[in-house]
Amino acid sequence: MYGKFIPNTAGYEIKTLNLPTSWEYIYENRDVLLKMDQFGPVYAQANPPGDIMLFKREQHQKFSPWFVNIFSDSFEGKITNFFRPNTISNTDEPQNLSIKFLPECAIYSFEYRGIRVVTEFIIPKKGTAISMRLKIKNISQNNISLNVVPQLVPYLNEASMALWDKYEWYLDSSCEKCEKCQKLVFKTKLLSADASGAKRRSAVFVLPDGYERFEICLEKFIGQGDLVRPECNLTNSNRNYGYPPVYAASYKWDLAADEEKSLTASLTLDDVEGAVKYFDDSYFDQQISDRKAEFENLFSKNHVKTDDKDFDNFVNYWLPIQLNWVASLDRGWPTGMRGSRDSAQDYAGLLYSNTVAPKEIILTMLECQRTDGWFPRQYSAKGKHGKHDMRTHVDAGVFFAEFLHKYIAHTQDFDILNLETEWLDSDQKDTVLEHFIRAVEYYIKDENIGEHGLCKIRGGDWLDAVNTAGLLGRGETVTVSAQEVMALKYLADILKTLNPNADVSKYLDAADKLTENLNKYAFNSAGFYNGLFNDDGKWIFSECDPDGESRMYGVANYYAIVSGVAKKDKFAKIIENTQKLKSDMGYRLFSPYLGEKPIDKVGRIASGDVPPYLGENGNVYNHGSQGFLLRALSEADMGDMAFDVLKWLLPYDNEKHPTELAFTPPYAIVNCWQQLPAFHHRGLMCFLTGSVAMAMRGVYEWIFGIRPTLDGLEIAPCLPATMKNATVDFEYLGKQHTLKIDGDDIYLDGDKLTKKRKNLITDKQVYFVKL
Repeated sequence: MYGKFIPNTAGYEIKTLNLPTSWEYIYENRDVLLKMDQFGPVYAQANPPGDIMLFKREQHQKFSPWFVNIFSDSFEGKITNFFRPNTISNTDEPQNLSIKFLPECAIYSFEYRGIRVVTEFIIPKKGTAISMRLKIKNISQNNISLNVVPQLVPYLNEASMALWDKYEWYLDSSCEKCEKCQKLVFKTKLLSADASGAKRRSAVFVLPDGYERFEICLEKFIGQGDLVRPECNLTNSNRNYGYPPVYAASYKWDLAADEEKSLTASLTLDDVEGAVKYFDDSYFDQQISDRKAEFENLFSKNHVKTDDKDFDNFVNYWLPIQLNWVASLDRGWPTGMRGSRDSAQDYAGLLYSNTVAPKEIILTMLECQRTDGWFPRQYSAKGKHGKHDMRTHVDAGVFFAEFLHKYIAHTQDFDILNLETEWLDSDQKDTVLEHFIRAVEYYIKDENIGEHGLCKIRGGDWLDAVNTAGLLGRGETVTVSAQEVMALKYLADILKTLNPNADVSKYLDAADKLTENLNKYAFNSAGFYNGLFNDDGKWIFSECDPDGESRMYGVANYYAIVSGVAKKDKFAKIIENTQKLKSDMGYRLFSPYLGEKPIDKVGRIASGDVPPYLGENGNVYNHGSQGFLLRALSEADMGDMAFDVLKWLLPYDNEKHPTELAFTPPYAIVNCWQQLPAFHHRGLMCFLTGSVAMAMRGVYEWIFGIRPTLDGLEIAPCLPATMKNATVDFEYLGKQHTLKIDGDDIYLDGDKLTKKRKNLITDKQVYFVKL
């Protein structure tokens, strides 16, 4: 209907501009992030997610700030190199339209009134350059004269400025022909509001020689038009500050029949010579080849082969690339902050393909940790001295504990524990191990344990919209209490590995006590665990909530299973209640929705301020609804249901998530699918979700059961009955390994697995191999 997957890569070809919404694709290299959609560039950010936006669309702005105007006496109206925006029609389409999003480049092509227009966008393996190459060919039998006017509206400021500020007040732009390179060079200096030299940078935008006129003042360029349909006035203004800049120039092309001409444009920070290199076609093409090789290497690290080819294609190509995107986007606000919980989850998933970036994140997180062990809700991507979100959520530490344990398991990098870093509220340096101990011990301090012996919720846990349940200091969280059981065991495991004679009874006893209290106070007669206890002394997400509803909250129950708190005798009732959360979009987070009868001291989700089925409110919130459920089902050895849940989490199955209802592209993992009055089943926020990391871990860790430990590999497949044969190639400690499923037999690197041991967290018997 709209396009097709390109096989053997993370590629998609769009065949129509009349898509239901913006279909985005990401290009990033850690130095720059470029977001594209069917209408061209959406935004670009340097050093994501914490640095300046090079350019951006404003909210509800449909078309790109970077495009090329094309008009001619040979055809009516004005088009662009993306066809739209144009002065012809909002719905008409060109001939032979093709928009290909490939990992190495984006390619837009179409034919219109005797010309073929092809546009390529690329970024290199390193550096901030963003380059465009436009080719226009005369495919008619007659000569054609064209006016070609590239335009880019730079922004070059933080994504969100103060209401009283304007971005143009901090930009000083100029334009001149460079005598050395014989190119037209636009340059914009970013000035500093606080006189900080570190914030001063320059952007350069380079266009070819042969131009007729140029413009650097946006208002002059637009004239009586607007941003997407400018008059294209060019006055040769060569200096502009105080008012919005534009980079624009005009070219006159006369094309004989079958003749083709091209135009290259390159945007970068502080590097004219680097930008000029892209004007050499061989250099431009080499950058594409280098990027392609880079992604082929990424895709080769982990590879799944089953009888389900669509599943294999998505897992092998789309999961690793989207996880790379998420690591740079950090849920893509972009505010310059990373969620502490979000980082821990996303980079735990990234460990299957990249172990360098997770180490950097660990050390940055720790210098933003308070001396009492607590982590901010969000921390600055710039580290300790940046701006942090100090809301009093309490879940970041337990997510971090699992992340650090998994990092060491994947890398055997025990030396990281001896590195020293400062604290958010102290310049004293302590070891990573000391930071880890304080993170875990935070939750078992007397002041952080409530009246039921569970962890206090304070400003919130994973479910952000529950944000007032514990502000008075009484409320408790079942989810974090179950996670802390795991964290205590992870800490004990590391300490015993470092020193087999270490006394870890303090931590294991605390885990046992939390387990006892969860089962004593939180497990209800309806057969599931309550979600939380609030400051009013009421259980919420319980068999009888204050609004009179019985309401199971999946996440608390899934973590009860994952942590080993819930034993096998409770699995059947929990899963029976989970089935009540099933909908035509997948599994809801909880049901029924909250807010019809407001409940005090829960949060915005229960006050009536979040409408039904918006965001987390009774919705299929992909990360928690299906990611955490998948993990629980793998621990319960329920392979058929686990694989089905994984398929619900992923977007590509049109029977599960019809594109005409979801609106989102079938390659994009989404935050949630919503049951809204005007948009039943509509997807929300592509890539900006922990669901991507959940999917990666879901495939390799929970379905195929590949689980690195501190002393080797545990193998615990949880497969559907229909999957009798499968092969998984995966990277571990710098070497490639092969897991083969052959009926009931499991082989690792050709050796049949027979040895088993108890899993650290749940005591489940799993295969073990010491490598």
